[in-house]
Amino acid sequence: MIVYCSNDLIFATKIGSTAEAIGVAARPARDEQKLVARLRQVDDGRLNQPVTGVVIDLAQGDQAIALLRQVKEHDTNIPVIAFGSHVEVALLESARSNGADFVMPRSQFTAQLPALLERLGGS
Repeated sequence: MIVYCSNDLIFATKIGSTAEAIGVAARPARDEQKLVARLRQVDDGRLNQPVTGVVIDLAQGDQAIALLRQVKEHDTNIPVIAFGSHVEVALLESARSNGADFVMPRSQFTAQLPALLERLGGS
């Protein structure tokens, strides 16, 4: 299952609906508490599978980096895709230096979304 972290309703909906359309299990996590629950597979009555990848929207700034660190502290083998504005060079670099496996500008992420989700979902 892919977990996606974005406070942008348009991007969160795009990620979730694309995952559904291609048959990849995905759930949102808008904050650290929800992310930890997904990583630990806390039963909440909804889809609850092992996390195979995490997508983080860097528009969340420092919170995005905290989410990234949380994933890597939990399991360094879970791949993380971080995406953000191409002009936020320092934030993109911070994601790289904090362990994101793939860091890309928003336009590239959007263009490659179905293939990225299939890759993270193990399809």
